[in-house]
Amino acid sequence: MRYAVYFCPAEDSGLHAFGRDWLSTQTIPGMAPERLQALLAPARRYGWHATLVAPFALAEGVSYEDLRQKLDDIAQHVATFKLPLQLDKLAGFLALRPSGDEAAAQALSERCVLALNALRAPLTEDAWQRRAPHLGEDELRLFREYGYPYVLQRYRFHMTLCARASDEEEQALREWLSLKLTKPTHAHIDALTICCERELDQPFEQIERIALRKGTAT
Repeated sequence: MRYAVYFCPAEDSGLHAFGRDWLSTQTIPGMAPERLQALLAPARRYGWHATLVAPFALAEGVSYEDLRQKLDDIAQHVATFKLPLQLDKLAGFLALRPSGDEAAAQALSERCVLALNALRAPLTEDAWQRRAPHLGEDELRLFREYGYPYVLQRYRFHMTLCARASDEEEQALREWLSLKLTKPTHAHIDALTICCERELDQPFEQIERIALRKGTAT
């Protein structure tokens, strides 16, 4: 079993509705339906979210309540905030990314990563061998210390839309998505959501949403 800490939009938000509709899309012009489904499969498995703490297993002797208490402590001292978003590309895949300063999101992720690191099970040799050969020096250091290479200074807030696509496929995706993103889009960061992968390679599911309670940033 693995847990992750995500930003998941509130169910009554426009961002939630956009993600729900996008991930349930069956066809778009200029692309074979089966190819679209393949491109959407990874995003569907992880759910409509932005990662704050990447998936990890709990260390021996650590309980879910230990994890929850750490996040509740953080939530008491963090104010809600908004991030304007735009269609962008990150590491070869399309995503919604901040169109302005993302320092508040980076700070929240860092706070969560540092607080939860002691609860995390050590990296397995298999995980290290699978990922380490593809990482640079800084990423290797972060991977070794925190179990994930894209944390702290390497963190980038993003909401993944699909897997890597060819140039032609990306153009078709952009054209379709631009029709759905005609109004300004923002993420209202108002909670830490604990998600869980109960069995390997199964979809992540939301377990609990812990509201940020310091107040609303102006």
